Parts: sequence; C-alpha cells; structure tokens
Amino acid sequence: MEVEALAGPPRGFKSRVVSSRSLTPTTHAIEVEKPKAFTFGPTQFTFLQLQTEEGMDARPMSLATSPTRPHLEYAVRLSDSAYKRAFAALRPDDEVRVFGPIGDFVLHETRPAVLVAGGIGITPLKGMAEYAADKALPIPIRLVYSNRSEDEIVYRDELEALEKQSPRFRVLYTLTRTSAQGWQGTTGRIGRELVQEAALGLDDPIYYISGTPSMVVGTLRLLRGLGVPESDVEIEAFRGYE
Repeated sequence: MEVEALAGPPRGFKSRVVSSRSLTPTTHAIEVEKPKAFTFGPTQFTFLQLQTEEGMDARPMSLATSPTRPHLEYAVRLSDSAYKRAFAALRPDDEVRVFGPIGDFVLHETRPAVLVAGGIGITPLKGMAEYAADKALPIPIRLVYSNRSEDEIVYRDELEALEKQSPRFRVLYTLTRTSAQGWQGTTGRIGRELVQEAALGLDDPIYYISGTPSMVVGTLRLLRGLGVPESDVEIEAFRGYE
C-alpha cells in the first residue's frame, strides 16, 4: 500500500530483492533483504526507491510484514504507472533502496485491536497480526477485511495461517462486488453490524483503519456513530498514483 509522504529525508540503505510474486490478478508483492541493524514498529512504512523507465523513483510504501519475520515485504495494486510496472518487473537479486522507517501507525501491544482494511490496505495490518501472533501477545485481534471479489482477497492464505497460529486472531471478510456462486460470507461494504461483531467481547479496543481516503472517512463516520472516541482510532490513509 502506498501512503502519503512525510517531510524530511529518512536514512536509507541498499537492499536486494529476495522474491517477487503475484498475490491476486491485480496485486503484486516483493520481499527484500532486511539488514540486521534495521528495526521498525509493527508496522511503519518506508520509502522504496526503484529504477523505472523514467529514472529513479521513490514512493512511500507500507511494510507488509512484521519485524519478527526475516525479510521486508511490500505489496501494491497494479496500474500502468512507470513505478508500478517497475515494481511488478522486479526479480530476485535486483537492487532497491529503502528509506525509513517512518510513521506512528503502530500496534499497541497491551490493548485489544480491531483492524479494518480495504483491499491493498491490508498490508500494515497483516504485519500487525503477524507480530501479535509471533510474539504471542495476550490481546485478541479481529480483522474486518473488505475486497471486491473472492479472487481479490490479498494475503488470504497468510491470514488463514495466522488464524491457525494464534487462537486470539480472527478474520471477518466481506465482498462488495461478488456475484460468484459459493461465497457464503458477508457481502457489501463494511457496516455497523460487521464492526460490532468484530468488537464483541473486547475490552477497550483500539481501532486501526487502513485503506483509501474515502474508505477511511467512511469507517471513521461509522465508528463515530457507534460512540467510539477518536482517541481510540488510528488511521493509515493512502492515495494511489499513476
């Protein structure tokens, strides 16, 4: 997921691509080597600099994996931009440059969490869930995750593996444009009932919202209507680019 840039140049380092793979028909992920000295909170973002057909270009990108995992991971929704084409074309041993970490969208380790994601907005929330599972944090975590269709559920296998790894983690899916037979889950945009189901039984949770600005605004309004104070909400809004 791409997030909005902050002022000031962060520290940078060169790294090499470990893997490059398609996640869904419209999304792509890479893993890059993580220097031993590089640490980050679950989960901040970095700038990722690539060589594109238009020259070097650095974009702010959410880290899609926990600091407990061996590599750094990034994922994007594909488009015809020079940057996205270069991202999808990366192969193992290609060189990239990473600047960061940056940001305060980080999991609180002692309070229950309701994670709310739309599409590729899953990236930092996946990292949070991985961190909680790997660290065996004693907090329940619920993920409300909206996608257009079943084949566009990003990191579905990884999320299901996390549910098996941690009894405290649960995913609630909803699909907004499904017409496929066989889907027995929730449909439509993230609404009051789904968020209430996710928060059921949780003691003083924090809500983490990650997605497009319109998705974030809609979810903020929903939470306000449920009486959730703004101090209990963390957001990561991003704008796509061409």
